[in-house]
Amino acid sequence: MQWILAALFGALAVILAFPTFGWAVPVLVAWAPLLVLARDSTWRQRLIFGWLMGFTYQVVIFRWIVFTAREMSGLPTVAGVGLLVLFGLWHGLMAGVFLALSEPARRAASERSAALEPLAIGALYAAIEWLWPILFPWGLGHAFWEMGPIASLMAWTGVPGLSFGVMVFAATVALFRATGSWRDMRLGVASLVVLLGLSIGWSVHLSNTPPRKTLRVAALQMNYSLKEKKGATLERRARLAERFLKALRDLESERYDLLVASEGAFPLFWDLDADSRSETGAERLSTQSTRAVQRALVAGPAVNAIVGGLRRPPGAQLHNSAVHLGADGQIEGSYDKTVLVPFGETMPLSDLIPALKNSVPGVGDFGRGERPCRFDVDGERVACGICYESIFSDVTRETAGDDASLLVNLTIDVWFGRSTAPWFHLMVQSSRAAELGLPLIRSALTGISAIVGPDGVPIKVLGLDETGVLEAEVELRDVVTPYRSVGPLFAWLCLLGSSALVFRFFRAPRPD
Repeated sequence: MQWILAALFGALAVILAFPTFGWAVPVLVAWAPLLVLARDSTWRQRLIFGWLMGFTYQVVIFRWIVFTAREMSGLPTVAGVGLLVLFGLWHGLMAGVFLALSEPARRAASERSAALEPLAIGALYAAIEWLWPILFPWGLGHAFWEMGPIASLMAWTGVPGLSFGVMVFAATVALFRATGSWRDMRLGVASLVVLLGLSIGWSVHLSNTPPRKTLRVAALQMNYSLKEKKGATLERRARLAERFLKALRDLESERYDLLVASEGAFPLFWDLDADSRSETGAERLSTQSTRAVQRALVAGPAVNAIVGGLRRPPGAQLHNSAVHLGADGQIEGSYDKTVLVPFGETMPLSDLIPALKNSVPGVGDFGRGERPCRFDVDGERVACGICYESIFSDVTRETAGDDASLLVNLTIDVWFGRSTAPWFHLMVQSSRAAELGLPLIRSALTGISAIVGPDGVPIKVLGLDETGVLEAEVELRDVVTPYRSVGPLFAWLCLLGSSALVFRFFRAPRPD
């Protein structure tokens, strides 16, 4: 019974740290009870009850998968429940594997000194969390995403550093509970002090670095409803397009330096050759609608704009795209999404098994782009991502390169309803800003649109199901985070260190 209670306590602590509640502190001790019990247990007990904890918080946090599978992919509710269970089993297994391996790592570390145990357990967890194939990547460290002086640690280590710190805290508590020795806590406490010092130090560095430029930015939130998006006929798309064009024309001229309109804000199809194409032929509607956007932009804000929408090249697959238009309405560049949403924009394994394409109504067969999204706006390099792909740290870091000074994200969260998913999406994308030390402009079709500072903390937000324009003056600074320079070096060090400990434990001769 104590195992079950410990697992459920841990799951509850993780759930409370999610944006629905936003209680970050309990996550610090989420794993402590199980780590205490793990000291006198079998590997099967650790695997099963770690798995139970992971499964529980995964299915509660990601329960919106059922709604999304039904509304976006057209799957029956029972299939959505099945997907959620499979999701919870796979992602929860990560917690079981961690707890199963925690004792080998702890014991190998304790052969040198008991004080090393919290660091060994923290490194093991950070490595497994980083390495595990996850559909929607997030970590325990995300609990502190709105606390700038703490979230700034991601500038040094990425999310794994914060997760490492959370687990070191829990392991230090568990160690003291098991031994009652303050001396054994010294390295755990010292490592937490170092991490906190690095985090606060970077936060102070950001605050003390004067901006070299300020951009007046706006994120347009059109707020098309789920009913309007589902099964959108050409007639319905045309009505939405009129709303979008009116919103553009109503914006004050030359008020902004950059306007961002979300994924799907332009509900028809882009014609990237509209500037030179005749309006006759098969592309006539796309040409006319693209030119209408260009005219509305000139008549309204007359500003550089990055706008999301679809495009279908002749004889090619549909693409989820972003288009950069200049203040004169000319098309300056475009981007096709490279990381597609499983069971939404693509059917998993369909590239290997072509019969899977279009096998489920509602699951699309989008084409993938072939290059990162990088636009030049007002002398600044803007790194852009569409929806799902922006939650991956490696994708965003590669897109930003060494010269981007601003991040932009275009997304549609209407498919998640009023669940925790839009907040989750914002939480994970905000960490990309903290990792790279770059401000982020996020335009979401139905919310949550946000202006995020270079420490990963939202400065302004426009909530769910609101229509409007989110305005802010965004300061650009000449800072380069260590994470941007070296990438996931901290995670690699955790992986190498914990692997060496586990290998040492199993390699050592066991008593007969």
